[in-house]
Amino acid sequence: VLAFALVVWVSEAISYPMSAVAIFSFLTVGLGFAPAGAGAARLGTSKALSMALTGLTNGGWVLVVTGLFIAAIMLEIGLEKRVALTILKIVGTKSKNLMAGMIVAMSVFAFLIPSITARSACLCPIALGLVDALKLSRKSQFAKALMLSIALSSSISGVGILSAAAQNPLTVSFVEKVTGQTITWLQWLIYAEPLGLVLTILVYFFVSRMVKVEFDEVPGGKELVEQQLQSLGPMSSREKRLLYILLATILAWATEPLHHIDANSVSVLSVLVLLFPVIGVADWKPVAKKVDLGTIALFGACISMGELLFRTGAATWAANRSLGAMGVTAMRPLMIMIVFAVAIFFVRLAFASSAAAVSALIPTILGFLVGAKTSNPHIVGMTVVASYIILFTCVLPVNSPQTMIPYATDTYEAKEYIRIALPFTIVALFVWFLFYLTYWRWLGFV
Repeated sequence: VLAFALVVWVSEAISYPMSAVAIFSFLTVGLGFAPAGAGAARLGTSKALSMALTGLTNGGWVLVVTGLFIAAIMLEIGLEKRVALTILKIVGTKSKNLMAGMIVAMSVFAFLIPSITARSACLCPIALGLVDALKLSRKSQFAKALMLSIALSSSISGVGILSAAAQNPLTVSFVEKVTGQTITWLQWLIYAEPLGLVLTILVYFFVSRMVKVEFDEVPGGKELVEQQLQSLGPMSSREKRLLYILLATILAWATEPLHHIDANSVSVLSVLVLLFPVIGVADWKPVAKKVDLGTIALFGACISMGELLFRTGAATWAANRSLGAMGVTAMRPLMIMIVFAVAIFFVRLAFASSAAAVSALIPTILGFLVGAKTSNPHIVGMTVVASYIILFTCVLPVNSPQTMIPYATDTYEAKEYIRIALPFTIVALFVWFLFYLTYWRWLGFV
């Protein structure tokens, strides 16, 4: 089943949602006709179906689904446009400041909109609106700089916050299933956000240095931002309630050690309040139309497949056959992580979805570390920090939906994106390696 998934994900022979249906079906049939144990009778399709659907009851899947609903509610209310324009007003209207403003807005949205693709889709129309209102060509250097800033910062914005990218709960669910240990929202923030901040600064450095904008001060930029803000009118009561509920949600995620309500449960309660009559901010029907059921099915299928890879021992077997055969087992942890980093960099080029990449790579990494009998704290730390690489290694514009959205605006060519993304990714890998040698070791995480 994993081999089938890899083939269709890489070749895109069928859509990702259809691959999810196929994975559920093949898991049910494959397990149903397999013996329940050595010398035992067949498991049966009824029990196999329950096993194949375990991903739909996983905590990581719950966080993904609630995140999609929170993102849809944000888009329904339109608060994201006010937040983005306010940030642009604060940073000023010099061309480099507006680039920085887009990157800062992406980082702020990481707390408010739990979907990388949704964040990219929010900022692209705002950036294009500025370009069109200034009567500039979409092929101008200014337009290119804004869109490249969004494309590169979108993936980075998912690194530092557990709820900011659906791939993060997927990693946590795999780790928890294998080791029994979990990573809270606050722990993820402590481990990953410093790396995310450094990489965010690097995005601004690369784009501002490698894209020479036609002007320093955007002509009429200040007046234009003011005008667009005024067109939104005063902040509505629904926008205020949405902002308060989102801030309360973030606070509850961060204070889990105090109240012991996990991030998944907090997310469910948050969606309930946001959609509840009278106190809520949106209705079910328009919000549900904005939630992609295909994405929901895909993540459920990925989690089911990952869990069953561990339960059946297939993950450990595959890791031993691949990494073990290369002699990686005998290497020191530092060299193992270097092998992981290089492998992820090249394998990631074949995927158009980081979720698919996580589903293929993280079980293999975990299976290898379990087979190598690494101590549990190292299994957790080494797996989690390896998952960060999957997010920021988007060398091609088609490596993820969030980079395809800016690319589809036709403001830059693929080669222009690669010219910045490739050296950025190489430098980002060196930064990640420095964090491995210093910060994460100081914390005792690796």
